[in-house]
Order: sequence, then C-alpha cells, then structure tokens
Amino acid sequence: MTTHLRCSHIVLAVFAAIMPATWAAAEEPGNPGTFALWDEQVPWPALHERQRPEGAVDVLVHRACEEYRFLHDNAVVWHADTLFAAWYNCPRHEMQEASAIRGRRSRDGGRTWSGVEVIADDRAGKGILYVPVAFLSHGGTLYAYVTNMVGADLVVNCEVFALDEAAGRWESRGFIADMFLPNCTPVRMDDGNFIMAGRVADRPRTKPEWPAVAISDGENLARPWTVVRLMDERLPPFPETTVWVDGADVTAMVRAPGGGRAFTSGDYGRTWSGPLPNNLPIEHSKLYAGLLSTGQRYLVWNVPAEPGGRRRNELVIGVGRPGGQRLAAVWQIRHGHSPELGVGPEWSYPYAVEHDGKLYVIYTSQKNHSAMTIIPVESLAIE
Repeated sequence: MTTHLRCSHIVLAVFAAIMPATWAAAEEPGNPGTFALWDEQVPWPALHERQRPEGAVDVLVHRACEEYRFLHDNAVVWHADTLFAAWYNCPRHEMQEASAIRGRRSRDGGRTWSGVEVIADDRAGKGILYVPVAFLSHGGTLYAYVTNMVGADLVVNCEVFALDEAAGRWESRGFIADMFLPNCTPVRMDDGNFIMAGRVADRPRTKPEWPAVAISDGENLARPWTVVRLMDERLPPFPETTVWVDGADVTAMVRAPGGGRAFTSGDYGRTWSGPLPNNLPIEHSKLYAGLLSTGQRYLVWNVPAEPGGRRRNELVIGVGRPGGQRLAAVWQIRHGHSPELGVGPEWSYPYAVEHDGKLYVIYTSQKNHSAMTIIPVESLAIE
C-alpha cells in the first residue's frame, strides 16, 4: 500500500538557456508546451514520503571481479523457465581495451545464479567493442541484440545473436540495423511488427546522438529492421530512448538535460511529433518504460538528488492507473548505500521484465556491479 499523497511540489530543472529553442522547457507544468507525464492532481512525494513497494526483494546478480572491473547497462528477460541477465563488461574502464556482453542465469526466480557465460566478445581480435545488449524471447527463441563499436560510443551496426539451446552457446544471426544502439526489449505492436527503442548515429564510427526506434519486418527478427529517427536534430549525448505502445499510438521518453523529452507517434512509430519537456523530476540518465499485465504503465528512472545528495543515488518506479496514460504513484527502489548487498550508493540504467506476477528490475551499481529488485505487481496497484 502507498501513503505518499501528502502535499509537496515538483521541482523542475529548466535549462532552456543552454538548449536549442526547439526543445526549450516550459516554466509551468500546466503550460500547453509541456507533456503531462505525471498526473498534476497528485502531489509529488518528497524522498521521506516515498515508500518501498511492499514485498520487494533485492538481490546481487553479479559483483565486479579482477578480470572485469567495469560493468554497465544491464538487460533481463524470462525465457521458458529461466531468468537471464546480461551486461557489458570492460577490464578496467568504460569501453576501453575490450568490451564483452556477459551474463548469468537463474532457475529459481533470481535467488541464485549460474556461472558467467559469454554472449558476445571479440574472439577474432578485430577491435570490436560490444555495447550494450537488449533481449527478446519470442517463438521459442531467445535473441540478444548487441551494438558493435570500434571505439568508445563509436557505433557501426547492431548484431543479433540467438541462443542455441541444444549446443548451449550463442550464435550470430547477422546484422539488423546500421549505426543503431538498442536500449529496451522490442515490443510487439498491433500491426504485427516489433518496435525497439534506442538511438542512432548519422554515419558509421560516430556517436549515436539521435533518439530513434527500429521497426521489424513482422516476425523476421533476424532480418534487417527499419530505423526511424524521432527528430532531425541531435540531442546531447546520450539520448537513450524508451517507449510505451498503445495500438497505433507510441509514446517515447528520451534522456536529455533538464528532465528528458517526450515524443508521440500515431502510426506505429513511423512518424513522430516532439520533442516536449515533461512535468516529472528526471535525472540525466537512462529511463525504462513498460506496461504491466494490470494495464498500468510504469516508468523506472533516477530522480534528481536532494540538496547535497549524490547523483543517481535515487532510483524510483512510477505507475499509472489501469488504462491511464499519466503516472499517478511512485515508489522508492533504491536510495544510497545498501548494507545488505554491500554495493551502492549509485544506481542507474534500469531495465525490467514482468513474469508470473512479479516485476524484475535490474540496474547498475557504481558501474561495477549488477543488482536487481523483484517487485510483486500487486504492490503497485493504485485506485
């Protein structure tokens, strides 16, 4: 149960002076130029008013080791009766020397984990950095979509791997999109295609500074996808993107300074309107959106720290009412150091999947460790 609806105020950080006029933030939440992501009839709760979801359980998926000290950008998926988690690992520093996609499996709902397995690495010594990974379980096959880079954030293309369960190994199925970096699990749309949120570069071996989506050709998930930019201008790096899908209508939230930006599409992601500022306090970090089996939208993100607090030390989940488009309640997932897990106080880059009445939210701690919070979906119910 939540008891967070006591009077408080949203504090919006507005950086219009340093941003192009086309994405200047509105000063008042009620301004028509602001995307109403939060229900303005509901007071925004301060840190001391936000509660943990009832029954939530925290687990440590993987701790940094001597061989791979850097870990970031987790993904999680259920495939058959197994929970898969993965991330990108570098020996010492982010996207330096080498970067591999590695992961672990759990057959008991996240309580215990297998040894580490490799999904993608540069075995041939071609100088490829694999960063990051997005999962999809569909039609009895588990897919991993992985960006190939030739330097720190210098993208070339997006490669798809499939798990060969009989052989117990991951195999490349080729490339599905040039210069595209995936951020979220692909979502199936009513037109039969899948949409995968991410970002894209305008030419190979450069930074992907345009928010974008990739759209599949039906269920041909290992064939080329169509990449669509959400706008014709760059956003400051790094514009990670996430989407909600409701029939032909798609809403995208994109990381950007000053609270992120919203985009909307009414034709299955083929054309877009935006960007618009929104009325949520959002840290400059990756967000993850989804739809619960209850019909509630959810968003996992970092809120700006309290005065004197550390950046990315507060990770929250907000949900809407069933069938609603605005978030109307928020719970605290992480705040500060975790004595139980022995990691923190930074928590970032969430990714989530629902299975059997629970939402599995995975995220990075300190860019060293992989942690997860398992939330009973019923604890996120609101009127």
